[in-house]
Amino acid sequence: MRLEKKKKEQLSKRKGLSGRTFIFVLWLAISFVVAYFLVNYLFGAGYLSEKFYYTDLAAPRTWSLTLLKGITMFFIVVIMQVVLTLGFMLGSPEGRRRTGDPTMYSRNKDPFDDGRY
Repeated sequence: MRLEKKKKEQLSKRKGLSGRTFIFVLWLAISFVVAYFLVNYLFGAGYLSEKFYYTDLAAPRTWSLTLLKGITMFFIVVIMQVVLTLGFMLGSPEGRRRTGDPTMYSRNKDPFDDGRY
């Protein structure tokens, strides 16, 4: 009986994860699209060039420009995810909640509590 309660509790914690996963994948796709257009704009406007990668960063000449653009896109997406995480930490009440404060009440229900006491 206790194992069934534990299993039900774990299933209830996982409820809604598919929606969050879908939103996360959608956000990553949007981030890659934005990064693609940003990298193409930076190359088109002359802010980035092959010289920057091959001479300033000492990238091997065997690497194609497409690979270098892909690496730049990846770094832009990572920076966007860090900014999103910091925004969550600063903007949402769940992110601002201090961890480790002792309290008599737990946020997570005890699966072995049968409610008799």
